[in-house]
Amino acid sequence: MASKRKRVSTIAAVVAVAALASIPLSFTGPAELRAAVVGPFLLAGPGTALMLFLKPPRIRKGTGFEVLPLAVAIAVSVSLAAAILLSTAMLYTGFWHPSAAVALLAMFTLGLLAAVDRRSRRKEAAS
Repeated sequence: MASKRKRVSTIAAVVAVAALASIPLSFTGPAELRAAVVGPFLLAGPGTALMLFLKPPRIRKGTGFEVLPLAVAIAVSVSLAAAILLSTAMLYTGFWHPSAAVALLAMFTLGLLAAVDRRSRRKEAAS
């Protein structure tokens, strides 16, 4: 059980670092570094945070590599859907600022990761 918590906290830490790095890089920085950090974050960050928060039953019951393709597919599809919905809302409102959208998605991701951490600490305290 401890190894599973450690794995989840490692994944959450990687996503949190990518989210934190994406906020300033979305506004300024070298184009190559932006593409290397912001691109993968937008591709998988928000979806991974949502997967860690929701813990779908099928993924929760699976172990190891048998659920990895499913988890990656859901994380990527949710991340892309969030980016598309936010972009559509920005177009309809006339507020087209892609840097602000990246920052907003990063804050959403960090909020979900904070909720995951709070829930895991509450479960540890109850045990």
